[in-house]
Amino acid sequence: MPTPIHENKKKPMLSKDAPNESILSQTVLKALDVLECVANADQPLSAQQVAESLKISRPTAYRLLLTLVSRGYVAEGDGARFRLGTQALSLSNKVLASIDLPDVARSYMRQLSDLTNETVNLSIREGMEIIYIARVESSQSIRMMSTIGTRSHLHSTSMGKAVLAFLPGEEQTLLVERLALTPRTTETITERSILVKELANVRKQGFAIDNEENEAGVRCVGAPIFDHTGYAFAAVSVSGPAYRLSVARLKALAQPLSEATHAISAHLGHVPAAQKFSGGN
Repeated sequence: MPTPIHENKKKPMLSKDAPNESILSQTVLKALDVLECVANADQPLSAQQVAESLKISRPTAYRLLLTLVSRGYVAEGDGARFRLGTQALSLSNKVLASIDLPDVARSYMRQLSDLTNETVNLSIREGMEIIYIARVESSQSIRMMSTIGTRSHLHSTSMGKAVLAFLPGEEQTLLVERLALTPRTTETITERSILVKELANVRKQGFAIDNEENEAGVRCVGAPIFDHTGYAFAAVSVSGPAYRLSVARLKALAQPLSEATHAISAHLGHVPAAQKFSGGN
């Protein structure tokens, strides 16, 4: 049995700027204690072991564990033993990898914008959406405008599909099942079976195309960014009006785009498996 994690450990004192303990949710605090207990253990724990470590009842520990399992923060293995889940890994990766990401990416984004003369966007995934965190605008009079902090869909954007395609299989499956697949235009993918096929193709070729799927009259090509663990958490896209960016043009731009995202990923510590760029079909 692993050494209890929380025994004889005093709770940290709240700072003068922290809220008074009386207004904090004790249920949430207990759930976080359970999550930390599982995360700090050197092997999967049973509900009884968690209960003994935290000095709470076994039914309470089991209920909180199942709640965390339902959201992917804890996973239940053989023998009703619990370990850290992929959602916890996803959150930690996003925190680590998004630090200074715009600074790392900006020079590559500028080069890409200079090369294509189109707008280049950077986003990270948060839950079932992407968030735009940086952009380099095209110098052309008619160009795409995106506001930093804007959220958009995974299933209808090139960056969303690029990230989604490279998620671990189980996580991708769960997300696809939960996505609303809201139609943004007449071209939006709204059937899960078609989205699954699209993601398989994106993973094979290394980039995703938004063929007027998120906004009529706008096309984009996006490629994923990986952190030091190989987790796809962000993406870069080149976007422009459809009359300037044909699908053939987007496929041609996928090469320099992928080179840029590979370089950004390398700066974050990612060492990719040997793979060759595919020009797609």
